[in-house]
Amino acid sequence: MQDVEIVMLPLWNTENVIKVPLAFKVFGQLIELTLHRNTKMVAPKFQVWSHNEENILQELLHLNEPTPCHYLHTDSSSSAAISLCQEQGIHGLVFLENSTLEITPMKDVNSAPFDYHFIRERSEVSSKEPHIVKRAYVPPINQDYRIKESLRYLYDIKKPTANQILETIERRQTNQDLTVELAVFFDEAGYNTFAPFLDKDDEKIRDMLLAYINGVQALYHQPSLGKQIDISLVRLDIMHRQPSDLPHFNGERGSLLDSFCNYAKLYNPVSDKHPNHWDLGLYVSGLDFYAIEDGIKNTATMGLATVGGTCIDQYSCVIAELGVTNRFGKPYPSAGFTSVYIAAHEIGHNLGMHHDSTGNSCPKDGYIMSPSRGVQGETIWSECSREVVRALARNKPCLLDKSTLQVDKSLDHARFLDLPGREWTAKKQCEVLLRDKEATVATLHQACQALQCKTPHRSGYYFAGPALDGTYCAAERECRAGECLPAFQIAPGPTGGGSFVQEGGWSEWKVGPCSSGCLLRSKGARQRHRSCNNPTPINTDTDTGCEGLHYDVQLCKDEKLCKKKQKRITNTDFATARCTEFSEVLPELDEKGRGLQAIHEPDRPWIACAIFCRRKDIMSYYTPRVELNDLGLDPYFPDGTWCHEEGGQNYFCRQHHCLPEDFRFAKTLLYDNKDEILLGPQNARPDNQKPSNRLTKYLSLGLDGLPLLTSLPPNIDLPPDDDEWIDKDYIDLTKV
Repeated sequence: MQDVEIVMLPLWNTENVIKVPLAFKVFGQLIELTLHRNTKMVAPKFQVWSHNEENILQELLHLNEPTPCHYLHTDSSSSAAISLCQEQGIHGLVFLENSTLEITPMKDVNSAPFDYHFIRERSEVSSKEPHIVKRAYVPPINQDYRIKESLRYLYDIKKPTANQILETIERRQTNQDLTVELAVFFDEAGYNTFAPFLDKDDEKIRDMLLAYINGVQALYHQPSLGKQIDISLVRLDIMHRQPSDLPHFNGERGSLLDSFCNYAKLYNPVSDKHPNHWDLGLYVSGLDFYAIEDGIKNTATMGLATVGGTCIDQYSCVIAELGVTNRFGKPYPSAGFTSVYIAAHEIGHNLGMHHDSTGNSCPKDGYIMSPSRGVQGETIWSECSREVVRALARNKPCLLDKSTLQVDKSLDHARFLDLPGREWTAKKQCEVLLRDKEATVATLHQACQALQCKTPHRSGYYFAGPALDGTYCAAERECRAGECLPAFQIAPGPTGGGSFVQEGGWSEWKVGPCSSGCLLRSKGARQRHRSCNNPTPINTDTDTGCEGLHYDVQLCKDEKLCKKKQKRITNTDFATARCTEFSEVLPELDEKGRGLQAIHEPDRPWIACAIFCRRKDIMSYYTPRVELNDLGLDPYFPDGTWCHEEGGQNYFCRQHHCLPEDFRFAKTLLYDNKDEILLGPQNARPDNQKPSNRLTKYLSLGLDGLPLLTSLPPNIDLPPDDDEWIDKDYIDLTKV
């Protein structure tokens, strides 16, 4: 069951306070906590560095300085982790014998991730503020199907009891905790990829990377691993400019890994006892990695690591892609937060894990160490990975040392509580994947295995990979380890009503200027935008309370805009000029060929707004809707272009559809229609596969201007099988 109650709690100035008493009554129970400042999360010498535009390495001191406002409590019947940062109220978890309480400020439900407005005058105790306390009942450990799953491999071996196995695991965890002290280096290519989307704000970039690392941490805290491995972030470098002593070789993975390993060894303090020493370096890159195999360039690779390199200075280093697209701008699995799995996979190699099915008896598919990494599933660890982890205390002793750590919520990935999806919501994960603030969730169906995204600026839909742990997936449920589970619980269990729910509300419309292509018989068009953030929906579907459009296109008069031109151009001349541009990217198009506007079809309202180009290889005209969908080259006529006349009424292109002049968009935009679904997922394919023959005909006209194919069967272009992404992304230590 799960309940919610609002209580009044004090705000604290904890600048010089080591111990804080906190008592409150909730759900008829008196909760008494003695909070002690937590000094064990972020390495005391944690540093954030930036390589600026002048290629000067600069420490970002304002991102380093810790805020001493995070506390722990423990007694015989309860424990708690609480943050008392005054500007945000009280955040935290209280663990009781059979339930968990989560505390958040009421005001937080209206705050965006980077927007903190609540700052008060300093005093030891400020006024009380309303806080939401949620209670979730935790089932006994022997009801935890996830732990049962992770023990299933022992079923045919003497069949010990679950309690015996759990006691063994607990003894090992108590005696030999494992911590990976991690340094992260975000390269210039990655910075250039995300900086425009994140307003060139290092703080926002840092927060995205902290959520990324916490996503990795969540995977290494999974019960399926058999033993938790903590990740302590020691250093974070944000490279505005690539360091001169870190050449990237344009992404050739072998040379890049060697380059990074040399760089990391040079700057990593030698002694493991040094507060700034790291056990493992992670190079997060916006480059499209490749390998030359049998003389052929293979771009299916997304990372590289040396197996078992951890604790060996020259080899404790891995590389992973983030934000990468193919040459047509289509997102690889590494484009968004699916890269969390790539980083965890490469770190797994460096800890000593081989691919499942390579030299071991584990199945090839279904687990994090699978030799392939697509955008579907594979969210838990296999027995072969568990076996490596059981031996880490013996094989990798550098993971046994403990640092004296300090907590600072603004610096520490652990502030996401292994649930980064609560802050980086499904919508935000779609925004990161497409680097588009108007990207939205297409559906939450099976989001924990493969989140689907869409945007009004592109056709079709996209898979973002398994949603981050903590992502809302259904009422009172969130994603954990690829499953949609009751919130605050590790395993499914009975859940009651009462979870705090807040419906969203629309912001005011932001109306853009009138623009026009100045074509014959055309009109101008202006865009309108609004956001579902007034307030932001909490624990509900992404559009609950925000029914209707978030993006709209309206017609406007363009006479003044087009007055300066000597004359308006024809639609054919406009299409011909655009086809010449397109041919520079698509050699199959005739650079000297004529462009064409198709005749309007009611069943395919997009066709008269798409630009058709003469092909060299086939006697036909073709609209490169799929190829140019993600490249910034718009394969459509401008909104406002005249496209049809019927019954005395003119039709104009709006949102790439030919519509009557008086048409009004309803609840959703037209990109939700059947045609967009038929186009299939627009993710990159490992072999840069071109559209199928049937889809090519569907997007083609004969030389007479008539369509070659007017309908498509469903699922014509399904996402590629994950086996197409199989890659040998590791180097055996014995071979280096």
